[in-house]
Amino acid sequence: MIVFFEAVLMTCVNFIIYFAFGSLITSRFKETRLSATISILTGFFLYYCIFDIPCLIIMLHWRPLSWLAYCWGIMVPLIVIISAVINRKAWVRCFSEAAVYIRENPFVSIAGILIVAVQTALILHAYEFTLDAAYYVANVTTSLETNTMNIYNPYTGDWQNHFEMRYLFATYPMEEAAMCYLTGIHPLIWTKTIMAGTSLILSNVIYYRIGRELFKDKGTKTLLMLLFAAVVNFFYISTFTSSEFLLTRSYEGKTLVGNIVLPMIILLFMKIREDIKGKRYWWLLALVCLSSTILSNSSDMLVPAAAGVLMIPFAIKKKSAGVFVKYLLCVSPCLFMLIAYVLYVKGVFVFYTYPPLFGKH
Repeated sequence: MIVFFEAVLMTCVNFIIYFAFGSLITSRFKETRLSATISILTGFFLYYCIFDIPCLIIMLHWRPLSWLAYCWGIMVPLIVIISAVINRKAWVRCFSEAAVYIRENPFVSIAGILIVAVQTALILHAYEFTLDAAYYVANVTTSLETNTMNIYNPYTGDWQNHFEMRYLFATYPMEEAAMCYLTGIHPLIWTKTIMAGTSLILSNVIYYRIGRELFKDKGTKTLLMLLFAAVVNFFYISTFTSSEFLLTRSYEGKTLVGNIVLPMIILLFMKIREDIKGKRYWWLLALVCLSSTILSNSSDMLVPAAAGVLMIPFAIKKKSAGVFVKYLLCVSPCLFMLIAYVLYVKGVFVFYTYPPLFGKH
């Protein structure tokens, strides 16, 4: 029971952090009021972009995980406090509007919470033992026990003389390891419970926002969107669908790409179509694309392809070279990482897990 409340508490803490991070950006949107859901989604991506900076610096200087944990443990509360001070008025207004909406639409609010709660309960009881599923728990556990980052093979425990490129820049598991170090929560609980629940709720928040865009409605139609999305996810028929990842491997980086990043790109595309000359949603798209490379190496190909399917026909329809150029700029981090991975595979460069001796390895 203690573990259950611990998991619920830390899941709530995740969303508080995401909201604080995101409102640093969304509160600058002068045309609209601060949105809790958009702020949470924006904050999720901003959170991992900021985390990547100290993580890469410390990891590529062969310093221990504890350094990263302490550094991040200072940075996060500091950013949350700064956001609270800067945006306190916007926060109060946002929470007041949310309370009014819940009071005026109790059925919709309760039904939406129940839909997500049922999904969460079913998913957290799912039994998954694939190799990829084991990797995340093993990687976090190995990093925690050895106080290192990506130096030991999570499958075998063997020392690796160089960083595996697929996981070097996709630092999402290292954030989990740092949080486990700070909180003392077991990696199994953090990965398969806290982050599984977090990813599922975030996915439903995006469905909610897409429903709002499709139906211009905050009530019944949007609620039905959540319900039907849940039904579709639960009736997946292949192990290669994003639904399968969401329901059985909710805490993996690929799941975050398939069920948060790609739907978020669709949501932002809908916003861009309405305001093609606006800049804010293009900036958010760039943030999503950059963050996706931190969540999983799979995004290096998936994100440019998914965004291209939407943006290239849109550019042709609007006869706008600017749309195409903006699309390329947004996905450039993914393309850069893709090229870097190919060069790594070809043996052009490598990052070693130990300091050079006399300038050579």
